[in-house]
Amino acid sequence: MQPLTTVDVTTREVPLAESFPTSYGDLPTDHCYVRVSDGETVGYGEGAALRTFTGETAATMAVAAREHYAPAVVDEPPDAALAALAAARDHLPGHPGAAVAVESAVLDLKARKRGVPLRDLLGPTRRRTVPTVSVVGGVPPDDAVDRVEAGLDGGYTRFKLKANGDPTTDARRINAVTERLAAEGRPEDFSVRIDANTGWETAERAMRALGAVEHAEYVEYVEQPVAPDATADLRHLRRESGLPVFADESIHDLGDVRELTAEPAAVSGACLKLAKTGSIREWLTMAELAADAGRPVTPISAFDTSLGAALTLHLCATVPRLSVGAELIPDMVTEDPATEPLDTGPEMAVPDGPGIGVELPDELFD
Repeated sequence: MQPLTTVDVTTREVPLAESFPTSYGDLPTDHCYVRVSDGETVGYGEGAALRTFTGETAATMAVAAREHYAPAVVDEPPDAALAALAAARDHLPGHPGAAVAVESAVLDLKARKRGVPLRDLLGPTRRRTVPTVSVVGGVPPDDAVDRVEAGLDGGYTRFKLKANGDPTTDARRINAVTERLAAEGRPEDFSVRIDANTGWETAERAMRALGAVEHAEYVEYVEQPVAPDATADLRHLRRESGLPVFADESIHDLGDVRELTAEPAAVSGACLKLAKTGSIREWLTMAELAADAGRPVTPISAFDTSLGAALTLHLCATVPRLSVGAELIPDMVTEDPATEPLDTGPEMAVPDGPGIGVELPDELFD
């Protein structure tokens, strides 16, 4: 294939469509968009920054992408560009959003040149549609139920609910939602996953919250209830709470997956985000390693707009073991730059067109 001739980078801070309280507060969303070209074909990529997870911002992604990652890939054909990017990432760790933006743009161009959807470059296609969940912030119990009602009206049966860090008020919110789901149907048909974002901090505080949960059979799993380095607490909660426990903030790379799934396993599953991993190839290997350990994964697009969400859909197509739903939420942010934004819903199709399947307008890079 021809070498890449140009790499254009731009970044944006994109507001959320509505307030989304978490244990971190309301989160800003930072995005890096990359356009690569070989003079004939164009590829697009997006990376998201999760400030509270990695420390990245729109400003730091811009510097890393323009000054370090883009120069590594220009004048190289796609395969050599991907190898050069991997080496550059090793020399400049800590910028996962910027690295993914460049990597996904190169892969998008490579897939477009071959006339195949990106999933064909990533591994065997195991599914062409992906079940998704409706995400509810750490709002008051009545508001949480209202948002679940809206999700049910939209056809969702699986939900995610944020916890804010106070065991008592969190239990009230969880109970309001599980009571509503219990009125709707059986736990095998309706469920909610609880995401504490480390807010309960310790196993003792987490057990206080979980011990007060009613209709616990409607809880799919508890996500990152304790501090990222509290592996013993994760293992204790998995054993004593009676609920599955997934890790998010505790997982950044292959080593973390190995440690947490080694018997006696600390987790029942893993939440995987490119915004933390910084490598599409490593993300896929992490999913395979989790599956080998008998653990499902939840792919999360981390407030990505349509381009990043579509990229995660292609990853979902290849995942050996998927939880009951991925978290693909481009409708949670405003000002989506895609020329044709993705349609969201309880079941989303993996794009069939060449590449990632989402275009960005030229004016985004002007």
